[in-house]
Amino acid sequence: MARAARRLLASRLRALRETTYPVKVTQDQLAAALGKGKPLSSAAISMWENGEVDKWPSESRLVQYALIFSLPRGPGLVAQPPDMSTLDKPARIRFHRLRSELLELREDAEREARRDRATPVAFDTNDLWHHDRAEKLVVVAPERPAAPAQEAERGYVRLARYGDLDAFFEMFVALTRMGYHNLSHRSAREPGIGTARNLVLVGGPAGNPLTLTFGHLLGLPFEPDPATDGAANVFRLPDGTAVRPTVLGTSQVVEDIGLFVRAGNPTNPDADVTICTGGYTYGVLGAVQLFTDPRLGADNVAAVRERLGQIRAFAVLFRVNVIDGRVPPPRLPGSIIECAAL
Repeated sequence: MARAARRLLASRLRALRETTYPVKVTQDQLAAALGKGKPLSSAAISMWENGEVDKWPSESRLVQYALIFSLPRGPGLVAQPPDMSTLDKPARIRFHRLRSELLELREDAEREARRDRATPVAFDTNDLWHHDRAEKLVVVAPERPAAPAQEAERGYVRLARYGDLDAFFEMFVALTRMGYHNLSHRSAREPGIGTARNLVLVGGPAGNPLTLTFGHLLGLPFEPDPATDGAANVFRLPDGTAVRPTVLGTSQVVEDIGLFVRAGNPTNPDADVTICTGGYTYGVLGAVQLFTDPRLGADNVAAVRERLGQIRAFAVLFRVNVIDGRVPPPRLPGSIIECAAL
């Protein structure tokens, strides 16, 4: 993904701040001057000077930049942008030139970003992952029953709360590989999860209550019964039949059950929700792999489309092979137990 225009705008803004005056202007100082009495954080300046982030000043902010940095070089930055009517002729000429330059750089950056968003990602993706790559997408991981360290302890690590780590990392890496660049992640009981956005929910209802909540809101035909004490989630078909993993002896799982759901977000019609869950963690991983695997994902999407005629809103319950503790990506339609439109 080429970012030359965005990097050029960011570099120019940084150069104005750092080289215009004898003493380098700090981001805090520039934020105060541009704010004109209204709060503007140094984080905004930092973001505008980062060519890897698709954020840049508005046109009116760039006019303020041009006003400030077109003044004769004094000992330091002015407290706020001057009124254009107060500029002398040389400063007015510098202002017009700098304003034109910055607005042109901004236009080039926006054009480049639009081109990236409009260009389908041809690498390791399929029709299911259709989102604008700049849209916010939140991956919500389940929480372990008991984290090894609490937040108040010095040894606390946020990821220590996450369960189904194989599945979580597989999903996050796959979305990154497919070009999503506005990703974030949360654990299920962490505060601040905005549910009215594009969500990817990983894990069963015991560790991820959002899986249970959205499953209920969507009216899934085969919701999992929450498991306790390490037992598997049990899925029930519409006729009441229980579908369980296959376990040899007391502990060797040789076949798990996975459930993948894609539907409109019930709390926001402009967003969607994806659920990847399973009987055990093997099924969760299989649900993640089902449509993200570079080799089989597109074929699995085609299998669902052939069966339902669409892939906008559906749920598929399927078998997941477990071989020596490893999960090969499931292959549809052969592994389908049930597939239903929502």
